[in-house]
This record gives sequence, C-alpha cells and structure tokens, in this order.
Amino acid sequence: MTATAIEPTSVHDHAEETTTSFNGQFIWIDPRELVIDPYNHRRKRGDDDNGTEPDPALVESVFEFGVHTPLLLRPQTGAQDGLLGVVFGQRRMKAALIAVQRALAAGEPVRMVPAIVREDLRDADDEALALSVIENVHRREVTTLDVLDAAEQLALMPVGKLKRERAARALGISPEEITAAPQAAKLSDKALREATTADFDLVEMADLQTVEEVPGALSKLQRAKTRDTREGDDKRGNWAHALAELRQTQQEQQERERIVKELAEQGIQIVVWRAHRENDKSRLLADLVTDIGNPMTSEQHAKCGGHAAALAPGETEVEWVCTDWKRYGHELTDEAAAASKKTKSTPEELDARRKVIRYNKAWRTARGVRQEFIARMCAANGEADDSTWTLILSVITGTSIHYGRHASNPKTELISAFLGLPDPNKDRSQWNRVKNPYAKLIATTPKARRWRLLLAQVAAMFESENMHDGAWRNVDESCVTWLSFLKGQGYTLSEVEAEVLADGMKRYRPARQKK
Repeated sequence: MTATAIEPTSVHDHAEETTTSFNGQFIWIDPRELVIDPYNHRRKRGDDDNGTEPDPALVESVFEFGVHTPLLLRPQTGAQDGLLGVVFGQRRMKAALIAVQRALAAGEPVRMVPAIVREDLRDADDEALALSVIENVHRREVTTLDVLDAAEQLALMPVGKLKRERAARALGISPEEITAAPQAAKLSDKALREATTADFDLVEMADLQTVEEVPGALSKLQRAKTRDTREGDDKRGNWAHALAELRQTQQEQQERERIVKELAEQGIQIVVWRAHRENDKSRLLADLVTDIGNPMTSEQHAKCGGHAAALAPGETEVEWVCTDWKRYGHELTDEAAAASKKTKSTPEELDARRKVIRYNKAWRTARGVRQEFIARMCAANGEADDSTWTLILSVITGTSIHYGRHASNPKTELISAFLGLPDPNKDRSQWNRVKNPYAKLIATTPKARRWRLLLAQVAAMFESENMHDGAWRNVDESCVTWLSFLKGQGYTLSEVEAEVLADGMKRYRPARQKK
C-alpha cells in the first residue's frame, strides 16, 4: 500500500481570493482491508441492499480494468478502531472484492483500489454522513427513503445549529426537515410511498404520520398543500387548518374508543344515537323526572332495565337514555311532554341543527391554528408595521366595552401564551394574582419590540371577547376588524372564518363607507 499526501491549496493572484481544500492522503489499498463506515448512508436495510450491490457490468469492468474513481475513506473508531471505512464508493468496493475472488481463482494478481483517506473525518460523523449523501443524492436511483434515512441520522447527532444547516444544504432539504425526520420515519411503508407520490417534504411527512390513522388524512392534506401552492402561501396556512381538523378528529376518535370501552366494561348498553326522540319509546334522561319530580340523573337511573348510553356521530359526550320510558314507569318533564305533542322537525330545521354542530366544531378547531399564528406574530423581531400600531392604538384609546371589560379581567393565560411564557397566575385564585406579572419581560424587552406586549394584550381581548364559541352565529364589527387584520398579516383563514368575515364585511363595511 502506498500513500501520497494531498495538501490544502491556495491561490494568491489577488489578496482577497483564496481556495481551500481538505487534508488527506491518496493511497492504493487491498479492498479486503476495508470496512463499510457506519455512517455510509447507502447501508443495507434488512433484505434491501439499497442499491449497494454492483451490477454485472460494473463487476466485469472492475475485473478487466480495475477501479479508477477513488473511494473516500476515513479512520474508524470504537469497535473498528485501526481500520479504514468506506464513506462513499461502496459499490466499487464490492465489485473490487468480487474481482479479487475471481483473480485468486484464476491465479492472477489482485488489483488494489485507489482511495483518498480523510484523517480530518475521524470523529466527524455528521460530515461523513453528509459527504456520503452528497455523492449519492443526485444519482437517479436515490430515493426519498435515502434522504429520510440520512436526515434521521443527522437529527439524532449532537451537532450545532450551523453544522445542521450545512448538512441540510448538502441533503437539499431544510433544517426543519432534519428535525422532522425521526417523526417522518415512523410512517408505514404504504403511507411513505403515498406521501412521496404526493411530493410531501419531510416536515409534511412528519405531520401526516401524527394523523396517519385518520381516514382520508392523506387526501385532506394533499388538497391543503395544493391550495397553499396555488395561493402562494409559503406559511402553509391551509395545511395548518387541515392538520388541526385531522388532529381534532383523531382526538375525538380516541376519546370515543375510550368511552365505548369504559361503557362495555361497566356492562352498559350502547344504543343508536337519534337527533329526536319526541315520539320514540326511548327518551333522553334529560326528558325524564324521578318519582318526586326531580331531574333524572344517570346515577339515579343506573338500576333501571332500560339504562343505556348513546354517542352522537363525531361527538364525545355521552347522552344517557332510557330505552323504554313508559315500560319502566318514568314520567316526562313538562317541557318534554309539550314537545311530544308537536309535529316532528322539518328537514330544514334538522339541517339547521346539523349546521350549528358543524360550525361550532369548525370554529373551535380554527381557534388553535389562529392562536398559534398570533403567538408567532408576537415573537417577531423589529418594529411593528403601521397596521399593527393602528390596531393597538385604536383599541386602547377607543371606547369599546370589550377592551374595558377585558382589562379588568385578572386572567393572564392568553397573554402569556401569545408571549410564549408560562402563565404567572396559573393555579392562583382571582384574589391572589401576581400584581405585575410581566415586569421581568418589560424590563428586558428592547424598545423596538415593546409593541409585542401590547399586541398580546389586544389579541387576548379580541380572542376572549369577540371570538368565543358562539361568535360565528352573531358576527360583530370587532370580529370583522380582527379577522381582517389577521388576514392582512398573512394569516390564512379557515373555511368558516372566511365565511364569517365575508358575511361581516357585507354588514359593516358599507356602513363605514357612508360616514
């Protein structure tokens, strides 16, 4: 084995121009002396050789002419200490090993392989992995699984931010994708193939994995991604809303499964949910009274032979039912008795009730996405723009009852959440509140960013006073102002928010223009 040093070079034709290279040695080495570096990203996965097995044409070429493109090696540590590991060039090395066996069998001399040894990579696992990826990532046969595998390894390495960003550039992905890779790697093989076909990046794959079991998750996220692309939304606003809805559905599914299991363990019958039972032999316990006329509770009814539970589609609250109230001798409340004498609800009335259920759910789900956006606004650097200052000053100098009512409220949960702080009044009673909860933040916030504290307070007012659960049903002007502001700041409205804003604009904007 011979070695030739490769030294850094520099060009000094101009003082400001320099080029640098690595320290290394060129050697000829017997391929039988080599091992595969543990961070060679084209390593074997189970029965999948990951494209590392040489094809017959490569083997024949190496046997006849030898290897002409140098392998990249680095000194090994740990269990393989003292050996040289192949960082890239694994297929050429394997072809050379086959050629060695053929040469020995034919009584011919063994061919050495050319290689560059990088001493500086001895303990630099992240750089070795990145170099392995660089050599392969632009090959036609490279797969999403290759990139995912490499990113997952990088995510688990204790490297700094700058090194991680450099490695991400080598992979052709973002640092956020490296962080997301371990979660994305948990996708099932089928979901991974589908996500790859849908052109999801690793962050999107990680999101998909968290809701993979929800029916229709992939399709819903695909549609959201398409809308974001079409609208030029690089903040993935539609994606965020779709993901929030899927997570809400997932939570509801899990809670329903828990409830059903618990009811079964208690031996409680589960009956089909019905929107109306006015003329049915089964009735909700809310429609019944005890023998002495008190409201019937599930505890009081538990020993009745008709004791049962019902779960509305998509809901997680149990409705307690008596399957045959007359048979078991119950009495109706006055209101339920009167309702039984009325005609059944019309299709329009039933549709209106279903709309209320759908809109209530959509409005609550959008709140989480919206408030995450508000928190990001309150974490922004630099000065506030004119529209933000206009909103803040208009609110705190105005005469709205909403701001006065909110300012007198001792709760600080929302303001703290928007500022990214633990709530200083958590678990404290309203009579034992911290008098100056944000004193430290105020003292340490630069002048150019003090607007963030005011925006958090104003945002908390709008969210609690004007964006409550029933706000979509009776849209006020403050709701329109707030949604319009957020939209102007780059927030992507959910479907229900967009509808509410459009309806509100029709009501309030014309009146403003006439003034």
